Amino acid sequence: MKLYDISLRRTGLSISDRLVAARRLDALGVAFVDGGRPARSFYPRGFFGRAAIELRLRVATLIASGGAEDLDALMAAETPAVAVVVQGHGISVVREAVRQLVRAERRVIVEARDFFDGWMIDPEHALEVVLTAAEAGAETVLLHDTAGKLWPDQIGEIVESVAETGVPLGFGCHDDGGTAAKQLFAADAGAGLVQGSYAVVRGGLDRADSPSVHSAETGIAPVPCPRLEQTVSAQKAIGGVR
Repeated sequence: MKLYDISLRRTGLSISDRLVAARRLDALGVAFVDGGRPARSFYPRGFFGRAAIELRLRVATLIASGGAEDLDALMAAETPAVAVVVQGHGISVVREAVRQLVRAERRVIVEARDFFDGWMIDPEHALEVVLTAAEAGAETVLLHDTAGKLWPDQIGEIVESVAETGVPLGFGCHDDGGTAAKQLFAADAGAGLVQGSYAVVRGGLDRADSPSVHSAETGIAPVPCPRLEQTVSAQKAIGGVR
């Protein structure tokens, strides 16, 4: 299982702090470090330009994120990978955005916001979004429990159903109270990529939503991921970035 960190999506961080945090996350073994949404005016301009010059990540891949409407900014960021955040867009829009990024030789992750709410209303349509993204060239479709209404076991059941398509899946959520259990249930059901905030960065993030690896808390066996088990202790080293 791989980790996808979104700590740097938060506002209020200087470019220097972002660069330091990215290096520390790389040392932790995170697979993807999301540098933020370059199309949004409240993110610091120039970060991706400096990152291209100054960052020499050994393990992690720097990623820029944004909606299908932010395609020009995502292209201009010139990161090796891009996350297309899907929320309320038609399937044809998602397909074209992914195709254009793939043609530009970018690795693409599609982050399907409100996926689980959509599944509860119309599972066929939700599944069509996943299949469309994969067919267009996305390497992973990250299923996002944005509203946080479902229980961990429900998350696991849905991820297991979607995993039967063979599409590589990820999981993310905003539900602080159930984050740990939901991440582990999703991983156990077939999500190979887990999204979360693993860095405590001064000025922009005062807590971290790190997965728990204790089976007593979740009722399932721990995920066999040594890097994940180091997360809590690593937060102390990453915290208070200067």
